[in-house]
Amino acid sequence: MQAYKLSVNLKRIRIARGLTMEQAGKAAGITRMAYHNIEKGISEPRVSNLQKLANALDVKVFDLVRSVPELRNVRFRALKWKTKKAKEQREEVKDDVALWMRDFNDLENILATKKGYKFSIPGNILSGKNKSPEKVAEVARKRFDLDEDEIITDICGLVESVGIKLHFINVGLDNFSGLSVNDEDLGAAIIVNTYAAKTTERKIFTIAHEFGHILMHPDSFSDEDEEIKAQEDEANIFASHFLMPKEAFHKRLAEVKGIDFVDAILHVKRAFKVSYEAVLVRLVEEEIADNEIWKQFRARYKRRCNFDFKGHKEPEPLAAIDCIEDRLSRLVREAYEKEKISMSRAAEILGKSIIEMRELVNGWMAVK
Repeated sequence: MQAYKLSVNLKRIRIARGLTMEQAGKAAGITRMAYHNIEKGISEPRVSNLQKLANALDVKVFDLVRSVPELRNVRFRALKWKTKKAKEQREEVKDDVALWMRDFNDLENILATKKGYKFSIPGNILSGKNKSPEKVAEVARKRFDLDEDEIITDICGLVESVGIKLHFINVGLDNFSGLSVNDEDLGAAIIVNTYAAKTTERKIFTIAHEFGHILMHPDSFSDEDEEIKAQEDEANIFASHFLMPKEAFHKRLAEVKGIDFVDAILHVKRAFKVSYEAVLVRLVEEEIADNEIWKQFRARYKRRCNFDFKGHKEPEPLAAIDCIEDRLSRLVREAYEKEKISMSRAAEILGKSIIEMRELVNGWMAVK
């Protein structure tokens, strides 16, 4: 038995049960220090204590020693992982994502609803003189049967419809917005760090950005931590044009040409469900405005609303409900109601405590 496997599984299951280390140790009849050393991988438990831990957490011993999938094809370059703590946190995130993807795949297999990633861009669009993020975005929208001026109202449902798994996590790192996976065994996934992508607008843009990487940079999923600026720029341009196609962008601008420019920008940002910054970047890129627009917008809106832009605050923000990932929750509900999984297993998959899971189940009963 590898202490590493036990450590990762033990922590994940304990958190899902809503227990502290002290509480988990007490429930298993071992000291807090003994439990701490086991979860941190410092020591391995005796067979008798392993069974006690499984009983305390209401799982099988197999669940504690089960192997952790390896993410071989992951793009995880949004942070310079130099310190030991940062590197450990990076590996922790990868383990959590791998386990989450395995749980997702297991559910799909149980319910016979496996949806593999099926979406591609013709090779001639991705290489040679025709290559451009704008063109890739245009082709991608056509593949989704989106009209040239159609606004994407549900990007989560859109990427999930082609087999990309979507997951929101909360990792306390400001400059880590998200990652993407394109793994032969586990499938494709986009992970959004809600800690860094604090606003709904940023979550939406991050999803589009990572989708751009999956489409345009398939050879870059090598798990290196060095960020390639050119690829990041291309993913940003892709996201901008995927969410705000040129024809639709200009059409919306024309509709509000007669109102105050601050209101016009707010109208456009709300229409496309993007940040005010994304709108300003496009205005400058298309030479509709110069760089002074940034100062002018912020100064005018601040005077009008006494608004503080610090901390990535968004004027006239979208609500959290405007960007939700729900396919996994639907599968969990279906599996639970068909008695394919227990409530504790459902809670573990969704990362909830048993109390939170009971409340969710009660909520399901309210709308059948």
